[in-house]
Amino acid sequence: MDKLLEIKNLSVRLLTAYGVARGVRGVSLSVGEGEVVGIVGESGCGKTLTAKSVLGLHNAERAEVRGQILYRLKSGATVDLLALKQKELQKIRGGEISMVLQDSSTALSPIITVGRQMEDVILAHSGVKRQEARKTAVGLLESVGISEPEMRLKCLPGELSGGQLQRVCIAMAISSEPRLLLCDEPTTALDSVTQAQILALLKKLSKERNMAVLIVTHNFSVVKRICDRVYVMYAGLIAESGTADEVTQNPRHCYTQDLLKSIPRACEKGRLESVTGALPDVYGDIAGCPYAPRCKSVCEDCLKDISMRGYSPTHFAACIKGGEPDD
Repeated sequence: MDKLLEIKNLSVRLLTAYGVARGVRGVSLSVGEGEVVGIVGESGCGKTLTAKSVLGLHNAERAEVRGQILYRLKSGATVDLLALKQKELQKIRGGEISMVLQDSSTALSPIITVGRQMEDVILAHSGVKRQEARKTAVGLLESVGISEPEMRLKCLPGELSGGQLQRVCIAMAISSEPRLLLCDEPTTALDSVTQAQILALLKKLSKERNMAVLIVTHNFSVVKRICDRVYVMYAGLIAESGTADEVTQNPRHCYTQDLLKSIPRACEKGRLESVTGALPDVYGDIAGCPYAPRCKSVCEDCLKDISMRGYSPTHFAACIKGGEPDD
């Protein structure tokens, strides 16, 4: 599969009141054309920082972003998004690459109708008139499964449910027909039924539009439901990567195994296992495996430098306890 997005050795350092925080410590990943890729991990592991780096959404005065973020344009040319000036990046942001933010209720202005906000987004990325933009907005709401779209356009965001608001945000994000959609925890604060509907919608849109999706989540159920491949992040690093089936059915990193054990299952009774401890200090350096202080299978070798091991052409993990690499 041709690579649409390729992140190479990305690092993000944030200037805070307590010092320089190392949010991302050298992440490399890729997203293919029309592929759904997940980044999974607990809060604070660097998932959202990685996704926001693609569109340059960090405060330039407080964030130092290094590495390469290579993106293949519609023209076929490949550019490094980190090397672009803001005016050049602005042409790509919201056009070829769009983003659905975590909290749909704060992504929309509470005092402007949904229709007006959708029209403004459409007008910003096309040369149509407002009347035509209104028709496009109606079609977009229909495509994301909102009933009576013309009436919904007249509503303020506060008059819609959480699921409807998330669908509106997705409709706005795909209005420019992006080739890559970034989703930051798109099912947060939604009930389980609505979560399933939103995930099914994203999968459907990806297939229909040949649109790649990079989804940030802490929920392995999301990964199992819609992702083709997944990257497991821990402490600003990639702990494991592979197809969704490889990572969820045959996890090689102890962190991945512990995360999967902590998922509640209706068929199992008894006390739910939890991952004890906390993430490493973001202000300090990490020697060896960053998960070692929390790992039940830690050994002396884990405190040394840990490199990625391959278990298939697509499955890799930075853990010496995962077994010997395949020949």
